[in-house]
Amino acid sequence: MMISKLRIWMVMAALAVFAEEPAKFTLAQCIEYAMEHSPTVAKQELVVRNQKLQTVIEEAQFDLTLTASDSHSAQSGVNTGSVTLSKEFKSGVEVRGWTSSTRENGKGVTSSYAAVQLSKKLLGGGSALETRYALQASMLDELAALNTYNRMRRKLAQDVKIAYYNVIEAQQSLLVKQRALENAKHTLELTREREKPLDILTAEIRIPENELSVNMAQRSIDNGLEQLKDLMGMDIDTPFGITGDFDFAVKDFNLPEDIAFARENLETYLNNRLERKKLTWQVDIRDDRTLPDVSLSATHYQYGDGDGYNFDGKDEQVIALNLTYVFGRNADLAQLAISRNRLQTNQHDYFILDQELNVSLKSYHRRLLESAQAVKLQESLCDIQKRKEELYRDKWENGEIDILELVRTQTDLENAYVELINKKITYLQLVANYEYTMGK
Repeated sequence: MMISKLRIWMVMAALAVFAEEPAKFTLAQCIEYAMEHSPTVAKQELVVRNQKLQTVIEEAQFDLTLTASDSHSAQSGVNTGSVTLSKEFKSGVEVRGWTSSTRENGKGVTSSYAAVQLSKKLLGGGSALETRYALQASMLDELAALNTYNRMRRKLAQDVKIAYYNVIEAQQSLLVKQRALENAKHTLELTREREKPLDILTAEIRIPENELSVNMAQRSIDNGLEQLKDLMGMDIDTPFGITGDFDFAVKDFNLPEDIAFARENLETYLNNRLERKKLTWQVDIRDDRTLPDVSLSATHYQYGDGDGYNFDGKDEQVIALNLTYVFGRNADLAQLAISRNRLQTNQHDYFILDQELNVSLKSYHRRLLESAQAVKLQESLCDIQKRKEELYRDKWENGEIDILELVRTQTDLENAYVELINKKITYLQLVANYEYTMGK
C-alpha cells in the first residue's frame, strides 16, 4: 500500500514538473504566433477594413435615389406633390425621371406631368473622370493600405527573427561560459593536487569570473525572451522558451536581380505608383476645369389632361446646351499648377526611394560577403586556439609552463568560440535585413 502511494506521488510530482515546463517555440512558430497576436498588425488590419468600407461609401454615390415631396397651401387649398428617381453613372451620365401633380380641394388632380431627362457634362468640371475619381481613388487607397499591412507583417517577421537570433546568441554563449566554468573548476582541482599556492590562487580567481559571465549570459537570455514575447504579442508573464535550433548556411544573393525584384514588389514602390496614378488623374481633372463648362441634356415631358394621372395630354421634347465660362479662371489654373507640382514631387519621391534601395541593398550585400568571410576565418581561428589550448594544457601538466599561460590560452579559446557565435548570428541578422529590404 505504501509503495502504491509512493508511486502515485512520484507520478503527480513528475506531472507537476512537466506542467511547469514552458512551451518551446521554433522561429517559424514565433513568427506565426506574432502574426496572429501582434496588436500592431491587428491595428493595421483595421485600417484596411476601414478603407474597404470607405470604398463602399464612395460606391454608394451611384445608387438609385428616390425623392418624394408633398406640400399644402392653407390659403389656396392646393396640394403639390412630386416623386423623383435619379441615378448617376460612372461615365458621367445622369438619368432622372420624375412626376409632378397639383391637386385642388374638391377638384382632384388639376394638372400633372411626367418627365425623363438624360444629361452629360461635355467639358469643364464634372467630367466622367471627375465623377468616378472618388471611387477609383478609394480603391487605390485600399490597395495602398493592404500594401502597408503586408509591409508591417514583413517588418514584424524581421524583428522577430532578429530577437530570436539574439536569444540564440545568448544561449550559445551561455553554453560556452558554462563549459569555461567547468574547466576552471577542474583546473582548480588539479592545481590543489600540486600544492602550489600561486597556481591555486590563480585558478581560484577564475571561478567567480566565470560565474559572473554565466550570470550575465543568463540575464541576456531572460531579457531577450521578454523582448521576443513583447514583439509576438504574448503576455510577458507567460512561461516561454525557444528551441534554440538554427541552421547556419551562407546564402548566395544576386544583387542586380534582387534590386529588380524590389522595384517590382516592394510596398513603398507599389504605393508610390498608386499615388502617381491618383495624382495623374487629379492633373487631368484640374486641366478639364480650366475649360468652359459645357453640358448637354435631353428631356421628354408627358403632360396630363387635367383628369387624374392618365398623362393623355400633349408631350414635349427639350434639348438644352449649357455653356458657362469664368474669365481668367485663376483659381482653377492655380489648382492645376499645384496638382502638377504634386505629381513632380511623387517623381522625386520615386528617385529618392530608388537611391535608398540601391544604397541599402549594396551596403547589406557587401556586409554579407564580409560577414560570411569573417565566419570562415573565425572558424579557422577557433581550430587554432583549440590546438593551442591542448598544447599548453599538456605543457602545464608536464610542468613546462606557468598556469597563467594556460589560463590566458583557455580564455582566448573561450572568447574565440563566443566571437564565432556572434559572427554567425550577425550574418543571419544581416540576411534578415537584406531580405526585408528587398521585399521578401
